[in-house]
Amino acid sequence: MKVKITPSKVGGSISIPSSKSMAHRAIICASLAKGISKVSNITYSKDIDATISCMESLGAKIQKFDTYCIVEGTNLEGTENITCNCNESGSTLRFLIPIASLTNQKVTFLGQGRLLSRPMSVYQNIFDEQNLTFNQSSENIQIEGSLRAQEYKIPGDISSQFITGLLFTLPLLKKDSTIVISEPFESKSYVNLTIQMLEKFGIQIEETSSHSYFIKGNQEYKVQDVTVEGDYSQMAFFGVLASLQESLTCTNMDPHSKQGDMAILDQIKKAGAILNINQDSIEVQHHSLTGQTIDLSNCPDLGPILCVLAAYSKGCTHIINAGRLRIKESDRIEAMETELKKWGVEISSTEDSITIVGKESYENDSMVEIFGHNDHRIVMAMCVFGLCAKSECIIDDAQAITKSYPTFFKDIQSIGGKVEQL
Repeated sequence: MKVKITPSKVGGSISIPSSKSMAHRAIICASLAKGISKVSNITYSKDIDATISCMESLGAKIQKFDTYCIVEGTNLEGTENITCNCNESGSTLRFLIPIASLTNQKVTFLGQGRLLSRPMSVYQNIFDEQNLTFNQSSENIQIEGSLRAQEYKIPGDISSQFITGLLFTLPLLKKDSTIVISEPFESKSYVNLTIQMLEKFGIQIEETSSHSYFIKGNQEYKVQDVTVEGDYSQMAFFGVLASLQESLTCTNMDPHSKQGDMAILDQIKKAGAILNINQDSIEVQHHSLTGQTIDLSNCPDLGPILCVLAAYSKGCTHIINAGRLRIKESDRIEAMETELKKWGVEISSTEDSITIVGKESYENDSMVEIFGHNDHRIVMAMCVFGLCAKSECIIDDAQAITKSYPTFFKDIQSIGGKVEQL
C-alpha cells in the first residue's frame, strides 16, 4: 500500500490506542487463569491477534468483541500437535516459548518477516542446558520438554522479552526459582510492566535486588477483569507531531503508568515542548526545539520517532544505547538513516548510536519516495516527518501499520493531517 503525505497542520484531541505491551500481558495472564476473565479497552492489531491465536492453540478459549475479549483459561494440558503462528510479533514468540514448554508436547512456532531470524540464544542455551529440544530454522522453531525450577542467569543487555517469558512460566512450576540478570539491566521498565500485570492476576514476584527476582513455585493465576491503559509508544508519534506543530491533547493516558515509553514526555519536554498533564490526558504544545542526548536503553521502541524529533530540533542530538534497534522488524537505525537522508537530514550512526544535526524545515523540489521497510514504527515516524515538511512525499509499504496500529492514518486524518491512500 502507498500513501501520499501532504504537509498539514494538526490540532484538537486524539484518543490513544490501548497499550500493546499491556494487552499482550493481560491476554496471556487471563489465558493461564482457571476460569473466565474480561480484558477491556483492547486495540486489535496483527500482534495482538497473534497472541490470541497462540493462546487458543495452547488451549484457551477467547471471544473477541469490538473493544474487549472474554478469556477462558487453559491448564496447558491435553493438547497435542501444537502449532503457534506468531506472525511478526516478537513479544508473542518470546513470551510464549517457556509457557508452551509446560505442555510437555512438541510445539512448533511459525513466524513471518524477520521474526524467526531474530536472536533466540537465551532460550537456546537454557533448553540445551536442561537437555530439552530447541531447534530454530528459517521455517520454524520447535521445542519439546518442560522447563525446570532453578536459578536462571540472564544477560541484562538483551531483550527483556526473555525475562518476561520466564516470569510468566516459573510460578507454575512445583518448586521455587530465581532469575539473576547481569549488569547493565536494560529495558527493566518492560519487566516492571510484566510484574504489575502478574500481580493483578494473583502471581507474586519478589524483587530481591535491583537485578534479581525470587519466584515462588506452585502458584496459580486468578481470574481477573482488567482494563488496558493507553499506549505511550503510540502516543509518542502524536506527542512529537504536536511538539513540531500545534497544540494537541492525547486522551486515554495514565500519568502514573509504569510504561518505559512514558520517557517520551521527558524527551519532548527537554527538547523544548510544553506539557500539561491531567488525570487522563496530556496536552502537548509546540515550542522552539533544541538537540539533546537521548538514552534508549529503557525505551528502544521510541527510536524512530525520536529521530524525527531530532531532525527538526536545532543543533546536535545524540541517541545512545540504540543497538537493539538493529534487530527489530527492520534494522531501524539503517532504515531511518536511509529514509531521512532522502529529505537531506544530516544523520550518521555507529552500531549503537545515532547522531543527527537538525534544522527547522525540509523541502524537496521533487516528490520524495519513502520505503516503509515492512516496519510499522518506520512508517508512522516518516508520516509524522512528512506532515511537518514543506513538500509532499509518498510512503510505500505503508500497510505495515496493521502490525500495531491499523487505524493510524484515520486517526491522523481526524486531527487534520492530510493522508491519501493511492
